[in-house]
Amino acid sequence: MGPLNILHVVSMVAPRYAGIGIASQMMARYQAKIGHKVTICTTNADFPKGTLVVPPGEPVFKDGTLTWYFPVQIRPLLVSIPLWNWMKSKIMSFDIVHIHGLYRFPVTAAAWMARKAGVPYLVMPHGSLDPFLHKQSQYNLPLKRIYERLFDIPNINHAAAVNYTTAEEAKRAAFIKLRTKPVILPCGIDWENYRRLPPQGNFRRRIKVNDKTPLVLFLGRINFKKGLDLLVPAFGNVVKILPDARLAVVGPDNEGYSSKVRQWCVEQGIQDKVFFVDHLGLESVKEAYMDADVFVLPSYTENFGLTVVEAMACGTPVVISDQVNISREIQNSRAGFVVSLDARSMADTICRVLVDKGMASDMGRKGRRIAERYGWPLIVEKQIEMYQMLIDEANRVVYKKNNL
Repeated sequence: MGPLNILHVVSMVAPRYAGIGIASQMMARYQAKIGHKVTICTTNADFPKGTLVVPPGEPVFKDGTLTWYFPVQIRPLLVSIPLWNWMKSKIMSFDIVHIHGLYRFPVTAAAWMARKAGVPYLVMPHGSLDPFLHKQSQYNLPLKRIYERLFDIPNINHAAAVNYTTAEEAKRAAFIKLRTKPVILPCGIDWENYRRLPPQGNFRRRIKVNDKTPLVLFLGRINFKKGLDLLVPAFGNVVKILPDARLAVVGPDNEGYSSKVRQWCVEQGIQDKVFFVDHLGLESVKEAYMDADVFVLPSYTENFGLTVVEAMACGTPVVISDQVNISREIQNSRAGFVVSLDARSMADTICRVLVDKGMASDMGRKGRRIAERYGWPLIVEKQIEMYQMLIDEANRVVYKKNNL
């Protein structure tokens, strides 16, 4: 099997956009590292607004991959005519197209173009088909349903495969009744960045908390789906038992949601015990994980939970909701606790981890071993095998059609 020419299409890769952009770029980087020719096609849109400081419509070579950033003419669908024209002239040159996300022009156009050109493509929803998110729309839900039925569902049904990150994500998407073959391959972490961990203390100094203070960490986008409406009252109950405990809420507030979170803190009387920290770079994120006594992700939906794997890679015990799709592995491996969407049980579990240092340390060691399994090289090796299988299947279909 020779090197493949792979195209990744993602609507935006802005750092504050988090998950999808990071996952697609890391995937591409490791595919290039093992000798494949990899291109990323995206827009220069920043998140939640503005544009990235990148050369629009010109290739940027970094980490072995070629990235094209195209300007956007119409938001919020991220319509880009230059992107359309580029794809129209280039799509036939790729062996396979990997499409990340739904409901935006770049990914819809890529799927439609690959479909018409007969180039095999797979769609990675990144949680978009979870029933909780499926019923949400930042703009107009009826328009989302129309867009989905006209474009996204037909594109997925004609794809070579739909790539879910967990079996649970595939199960939750079953209500859509897609005809496409599902494949299960997770996202990953750059394990090399976690082999050597930063010293403890830097994040605590940033928020002015001493090393004896019990510290609970939430890290991710400040967003309605993350369960912060449960975490705040849960932490209110924690401080009734452990008055010295503190909570750090770390992540970008792209939608103005933190004003609600702050108000909940005031209502609970814990505003002086909660620290809000904006988006952090990779090293600072690791420092936050290292200094936390427990990482909490109480999401209402989470197709994978990359921050959970990152926390475990830093040896931090985790408490997550049963709606985080990696929860089954966490529970089975005893690397953390899985709780229902209930503030009281969440509080009791957080207190248990904070009080029992021996148990917390054991969980941290187990979690680090699990996190190593999610290194990109192992995942990418399986991805390339999957790509080749999908390409071979597409070639057989073409051969059969031409020889009827």
